[in-house]
Amino acid sequence: MRKSIIIAGCIVTMLLGYTGYRGYQVWKQSHWLVMANDYAAKGDLRNELLCLQQALRLNPQNQEACRLMANLADALHSPGALIWRQRMVDLNPKSVADRLALAQTAMTLKDFALASNALAAVDDSGKNTANYQNAAGVLATGAGHLSEAEAHFTEAVRLDPANPILIMNLAVLRLNGTDTLDQASARIDLQRITLNSTNPAICSQARRELVVDAIRQDDLDAALNLVKNLVQSTNAQFSDRLMQLDLLQRTKSPEYKTTLASCEREAAENPVKLSDMTNWLMQRPSVAEALTWLQSLPMQMQTNQPAALLAAQCQVQLRYWPGMQTALQKQNWGELDFMRHAFLARALRGQDLNDASSSEWVVAQKYAGDQKGSLISLLRLAAEWKWDSEVEQILWIVVKRYPEEKWATPILAQTLMTSGRTRPLMQLFAILSSRSPDDLELKNNLAFTAMLLGAQELNPFDLAREVYAKSPKNPTFAATYAFSLYLQKQTAQALKVMQQLAPKNLDDPSIAGYYGLILKATGDNAKAAIYLRRASGGQLLPEERKLFNLAESQ
Repeated sequence: MRKSIIIAGCIVTMLLGYTGYRGYQVWKQSHWLVMANDYAAKGDLRNELLCLQQALRLNPQNQEACRLMANLADALHSPGALIWRQRMVDLNPKSVADRLALAQTAMTLKDFALASNALAAVDDSGKNTANYQNAAGVLATGAGHLSEAEAHFTEAVRLDPANPILIMNLAVLRLNGTDTLDQASARIDLQRITLNSTNPAICSQARRELVVDAIRQDDLDAALNLVKNLVQSTNAQFSDRLMQLDLLQRTKSPEYKTTLASCEREAAENPVKLSDMTNWLMQRPSVAEALTWLQSLPMQMQTNQPAALLAAQCQVQLRYWPGMQTALQKQNWGELDFMRHAFLARALRGQDLNDASSSEWVVAQKYAGDQKGSLISLLRLAAEWKWDSEVEQILWIVVKRYPEEKWATPILAQTLMTSGRTRPLMQLFAILSSRSPDDLELKNNLAFTAMLLGAQELNPFDLAREVYAKSPKNPTFAATYAFSLYLQKQTAQALKVMQQLAPKNLDDPSIAGYYGLILKATGDNAKAAIYLRRASGGQLLPEERKLFNLAESQ
């Protein structure tokens, strides 16, 4: 009895100890977050970042810390913002607000495909909100679908007619249109906001849009007067000073050099302003001048975010490979260190050190780990650098690991198709078909590629027959089934299937070659030659081209 009492007492002590430890851990997380918010209120972004990193070390799933990190990365214009926004969506897959925030960040970073994917996942009730309609309008604007954007913005205003931000977005869209009456009405709406809105930030944004409008009309004097008032307002942003700097440069004002020096001094003390200043220098004077300025900063700033990432981007554009390699090897980018290794791989490959480059890329992927946002950031870099092999590699990871990312599949399929990689293409269709066994198009593609490769273990003839039986009027399915009959030496039946297609379908290069093969097999050589030639105008896999060339030569 006494022994059991002792054991029970030990268990209770252990449980109490664990509970106390858990409580302490929770308190520490809360403590770091309180400090982070205090630093954020003071504009001390460096210490805010340090506090958030401490909170996330204790609990990487802490939603408040992740959201604050996303907001901070957004403020720094860092591509890491996408990683944190994606993490918030992963933690809250049903959260409309987090999906809209991901879409907004993606649009800011010009990743319209990711933004579209994020908005597409919003449910019907979420779509019936002003915030969704506004985000959809911004996305449509970025894609150049202006009539669609106007419809979204109009619906947003209908759902929330008193919201000046929505009114302003609709006005800006119309201001950029071609209808002079709409433009005049939009200017009145913006001026009304500057006079009537009680929100200083919204008033300033309306003034910014009026500055942009004056620049578009080439009324630079009016733009300078407007922006002068803007930078003198109590809630002026650093971007307003850069807009003024841009106008001073364009008008060759004697104030340009002193204003530039002032902006550079101000930016050197703030990570957000530093990023804005660098981007302005890259786009206006030159990338070289931007890099020179970054390298003039104190060494502590040069080796940390965001200056280090911005310098690497400049060096890639300037192809300064040895200097880039030397700088990157001494740095640590914290949460974005996987990107440092990616840039180091780029510097090494720029010097034809391909083995070392490949090793660094492996490290970059390892550091990205299983974070979807990190992998997508690597994918974007590889695509920007035209690293086809690395693009394909990461697309495979995304397709296999994250089936919900529907955008990756067509990109990977097109990549494999363009490079003539038929076997990997067949493997892709096999994976997708196993996930969606009722998808006839996937099953047809699997049958088609398997027949080209002679992969009889996949029963391609049965697949082709099954797909055709379920949708005999689909010309692609009919061509695949006819090809299967051709391979089985049932040419008369194959010809009958093809002849049921409309002439316009037979003229399609993706179908014409197979009609030519079957015509050749049935003895109609003259007609076969016409269709085999038409096939050469389409995108063909190597096995297809070999088939058609052989038929033409016989």
